[in-house]
Amino acid sequence: MDMTRLAEHLADTATARTTATLAQLGVEAVAEEAADIAAGPLAPVLAHALAQVVGAETAGWETATASFIDGLTGQQSLLALAGSLDELLASPSTVDAQGVQLHNVLLRDLAPLIHSNPLLAAGRLEGAVRLAVAGAVTPFGILGHLTAPPSDAPEEFTERLPRLLGAAMDRWANEATIATSLHSALDQLRHDEAAAVDAAFELACYELRSALAAETLPAAMEALTTARSGFATVDAAEEARHDARAYAAACDAILAFAAHDQNRLTDAVDRLTAALDQREAWLSGMHAPSWLRPRRAAELAWQRLVLLLNAAAERLSETVWMDVWEALATVLDAYAQARTVRPLPGVEATPGLAAVVEPAIENAIMRQQSLLAALRRSVTEVSKLDAPPLDVYTGELLLARIEAVAARQREDHSHSSRSATDGDDDEEPHAADTARLHRLAPALVHALGEQQAADLAADISDDNLQVLEGVVHSSELARSRTAHPVLDRLLEDLLRQLAESPHFVGEVRDTFGLLLEQTLRFLHSRADLTTKTWGLHKEKDKDYRRQLKKGERRPVEADLQQDYHQWLATGQLGGLVSVEASDIATGRADVIVTFGTLRYLTEIKRELANSAPTNLEGKYVRQAAEYGNTNVPFGQLLVLDLTPHPDGAPRVDESVWAARHRPPGATTDRTVIVGVVAGNRPTPHDLST
Repeated sequence: MDMTRLAEHLADTATARTTATLAQLGVEAVAEEAADIAAGPLAPVLAHALAQVVGAETAGWETATASFIDGLTGQQSLLALAGSLDELLASPSTVDAQGVQLHNVLLRDLAPLIHSNPLLAAGRLEGAVRLAVAGAVTPFGILGHLTAPPSDAPEEFTERLPRLLGAAMDRWANEATIATSLHSALDQLRHDEAAAVDAAFELACYELRSALAAETLPAAMEALTTARSGFATVDAAEEARHDARAYAAACDAILAFAAHDQNRLTDAVDRLTAALDQREAWLSGMHAPSWLRPRRAAELAWQRLVLLLNAAAERLSETVWMDVWEALATVLDAYAQARTVRPLPGVEATPGLAAVVEPAIENAIMRQQSLLAALRRSVTEVSKLDAPPLDVYTGELLLARIEAVAARQREDHSHSSRSATDGDDDEEPHAADTARLHRLAPALVHALGEQQAADLAADISDDNLQVLEGVVHSSELARSRTAHPVLDRLLEDLLRQLAESPHFVGEVRDTFGLLLEQTLRFLHSRADLTTKTWGLHKEKDKDYRRQLKKGERRPVEADLQQDYHQWLATGQLGGLVSVEASDIATGRADVIVTFGTLRYLTEIKRELANSAPTNLEGKYVRQAAEYGNTNVPFGQLLVLDLTPHPDGAPRVDESVWAARHRPPGATTDRTVIVGVVAGNRPTPHDLST
């Protein structure tokens, strides 16, 4: 079979039939022509076909794929190369088996190609960087090309280097030798006309990372000031650098917050809001490589920062509400989300390969201070419940201890060593206390360390300590930045569907998007957590998800309502929203979340007979949608599914969807996010028997 006929076969083949088509053509026939096709315009077609067949049946097809990869050295089209790489890198089997070969081919004879075809050379280097960032190969092969390009390299090549260097810096920031060489390369590119502005932006990001990794406030403020200057320089040097403008405003806001300057803080937040709106509009019409493109979760993280800073401007005198460390943590959240990359889009759980790569920033004191601030609010909110799991005395005792631990921790990190006069503070916890802590509160120990966890837990009963452990565990889940292979796609899909409504814009998009993100994290956590780490109830028979026995009392809607209410009140939105239980639906248990004048109601129901989506929509969506009549047309419906699950519960992404309802005579659709919480649920062990 000649190359033309093979290409025609593949081009006319639907994705679902690719494997069968290649099998019919035969391994030998494909392998003979693969190298020639790899050098031509139909390379992405064969790359897609090979990725499909290797993933389905690897035997024998590695040879054809290897021939194709070798043939990529003859490819002269950047678009064909980029399309081929996207197909190959989306295949876990291909990357795992032939990632090293692909990396070596991409770097082969790169030096002369830089001058003869600089755009193609940059595309090949980008593919090699993606493999290294994902952990498929070591970084040493790409470092020389990134850090020591030819002095006379064309601008078409050098202008692509800063962002690749920035991605590498985010990945290996904690490895001093590599980070130093990357920083030096960026510093050199500041003198290259084509790359100067982007290099300056990446250097400002380096200073921002330094601020977010600092362990003392003076060091953080100094690096933040330098970063702010760098971002402002980039904004002034090039039109439409809304990313630099947003970062500069964020730095200004944190500096103003630290100085307790309300006017500066308000002005900085206004500039940040404007820059983010401009950035969103600009990105919607601009091309960016998919693996470097900010995710929708990054937009939500930025908006959370805006809301927090707006609230801070009004509550600067309330030092117990938020401190500088927690404000810095919100910037870290936004930066990490915006700079997270997905180098291999098809990889999710392949050992040794990273599906998602976050910036390498670790700051123990920031994490602990942020947790303590969240814990402070959580204890306060838990104490307000109708049936608080913590008694008044324990709640007040914990709040006092949290303040003491936070103050002592800040003092410890402000000095290189502790003085001998600290006395008992230097003592290690007793062995019995340590054993109890690790048994009842492992998340608390992990977050704060043994000594500080022991300081909080001393003389606290086992039951109350388990409640505290559950609050910490849920808080950590609610505040997680790590992209999730299921939740990430689900959030993106739901936001895309919501964006079809003309009302899902501006503040509505920002606030309802944040609520939706926390709702998805809630549903995910309740699908995973055991009663022990849950923390809302101390006894297994109070867990509304437990498998029910004959004649046993069925959980009621209020059980789910109280749990969801606590999650929101103690999570990332706890300091931003007014969350209250309401009986406006003839006694039903509801949760209302208010952002200023915007109000979102979450209707809570339980289902005993039929949990099929069509049945749930038919029974409950109309009522949930009715609450949108006097405010924005968006709401939520959470259903506690108490039907039997003898064969297991559905996945989280199979239990959440967007439903639309338009009453007769109305002209506006109401959109309701439906989420199902599986109750009456056997454990995996029960299913195995």
